[in-house]
Amino acid sequence: MEKINRSKILLFSILWIVPTSSYFLFVSMGFALSPIAKDGLISLLTIYIPILFLSVFLLIYLTRKRERVDWVELYAVDKESAKKEAWLCLIYLTITQLILGAGFNMGLHFPGTDTYSSGSHSQQDVLIWLITYTTIYTIIPLLWLQRIGLSLGKLFTSFKWKRDIWIIASYWALDFFGPIITGSTDFIGGISVSQYAKGVPLGILVNSLGAGLPVLVMMHLIFIPRIAIIFKHKITVILLGGLFYSVFSLFDQGVDYSNLPIGLTSFTYVVMTQTLVGMGKSTFTVVTGNPFIHFITLHVISARVPFDTRMYIDIFKLK
Repeated sequence: MEKINRSKILLFSILWIVPTSSYFLFVSMGFALSPIAKDGLISLLTIYIPILFLSVFLLIYLTRKRERVDWVELYAVDKESAKKEAWLCLIYLTITQLILGAGFNMGLHFPGTDTYSSGSHSQQDVLIWLITYTTIYTIIPLLWLQRIGLSLGKLFTSFKWKRDIWIIASYWALDFFGPIITGSTDFIGGISVSQYAKGVPLGILVNSLGAGLPVLVMMHLIFIPRIAIIFKHKITVILLGGLFYSVFSLFDQGVDYSNLPIGLTSFTYVVMTQTLVGMGKSTFTVVTGNPFIHFITLHVISARVPFDTRMYIDIFKLK
């Protein structure tokens, strides 16, 4: 059984290894780089590999004695249809991302494929993005989940918040203060207390509805529970969750698909880096059974605050 698990992990790892190797091959060949794809090696070594060790391997080790999550009972998963539903979820995500990203320039995090610059987006742009993502990735999937028998009330009562509070606090602090300390964001300075007081909660609300809840529903309520039924090994489930999240990120901020060379570096960079980020997000749900842990620690309420607050202050002209 252990040999089979290792074979599956190796097989699925190829889906990350090939794009990663291709990215560095394209860079060595002099392919143009999109804004997001610059300094890939430095980013991989200083940001994404540490995320892998701290959010995946360390967390798995610290929670190694916990009981397995009852995915069938908590998430209303039908073992007979789990594989088909997981595939349909991936296909739905891929098709809608291609339509939204390629057709309407909408990515998972506002403002989509555009690299943010001061004053370049309107409040209407934010509203359209928010409504679109909320409808396609939260409302429609939740209606389907309700139809097949998922009880959100039952799911909520199963969470062991006291047991997991140390995970929330420690990883939230790491994800919030890390970008600030390393200078990756411009969160500190040049913003008044009033602007912080308005901009931070506004950004959390907008990102929760437009990005956080869509990932929570599609990835953590639908995809991961079904994959966990199919593949019993945690690392396999976490790896596939990471690959799923990379599809969600294909049209995120800073990518460029205007021509083949720059499109290839964008695509391979996203898969290379966001698979590792997605693995971190997956791990919280896999080891705790609580899909909101990742939401608090590694999504809208942590790193997105220092990254996006100034943008929303500017767009909504907060004083």
